[in-house]
Amino acid sequence: MADVTQLDIRGQEYSKIILPLARQERSMLYDKVFVKSDFTGKSFYQDQIGTWSMSEKTAPNSATPKNDPNLSRTRIDIKTYNDARIFDRSLELQSFSDPMSVASISLQSAVGIQIDKVIYNALGATALRGETGETSVTFPTAQTINANFGAASGNTGLTPAKIRRASKMLTAKGVSTMDRTFVASATGQEQLLGNTEATSSDYNNVKALVSGEIDTWCGFKFVFLPDGIISTTEQSVATYYAFHKTGVCFAMLEELFMRVSERSDLSYSKQVYYEISCGAARLEEGKVVKVLCDETVA
Repeated sequence: MADVTQLDIRGQEYSKIILPLARQERSMLYDKVFVKSDFTGKSFYQDQIGTWSMSEKTAPNSATPKNDPNLSRTRIDIKTYNDARIFDRSLELQSFSDPMSVASISLQSAVGIQIDKVIYNALGATALRGETGETSVTFPTAQTINANFGAASGNTGLTPAKIRRASKMLTAKGVSTMDRTFVASATGQEQLLGNTEATSSDYNNVKALVSGEIDTWCGFKFVFLPDGIISTTEQSVATYYAFHKTGVCFAMLEELFMRVSERSDLSYSKQVYYEISCGAARLEEGKVVKVLCDETVA
């Protein structure tokens, strides 16, 4: 029998560097919406003023018009989200690597994902309007582009035709062409990159085929969120949104609360605790367009 005992004493070298797994680095929607942070309370109320219009004065010394100033208010309820991670003290002594040294990467990612979930969900959620938020306003069907838009039969994915229609719907409401965002999934990005009209320099100056991405098209800044945030039906119809920055408000009591402490009840292990208190709401229906896309379409 061959001598194989040397196999038992072979060296094992382990990395002293911990690399983060694939993840979203930070919030992708935070700077795409109206942000409010200087307030205190369980709810935040954002006041707004609507459009005015003029009429012809048809006679000298006619009565002065007495029109309502067209004011409105939206309520944003604040919720708190938290997490804590425990690092055993004795096991740290037995490890080559130091997980605590890269904990901030995972923490920043988790906060960013939660913020994006809150903002994304608010785009199509029921808005609370009125003096105390007693009036519920659901998302209007008139602001929705159906999954079968532009198709002779069946559904379509994310197409230039749907993006153009979303742009037209916002413009028809008088929404500024600045600060427009289109949020979709990675599947939507793939569908759009497969469309010649969206990628060819014959149609636009976005070198999407060269860089492998679409950044700005048809007046929209595109944000492609990772899996787990975009809502999808059982039939794989995903909900994307085109919106203006002032169409949704994100309210945050504080940017981040974090503590690193010893847990005497857990053998003095180190605990990383962090939380955020925030909320979001759609401020105006005319500034948000829901775009339904079939993610099974090649």
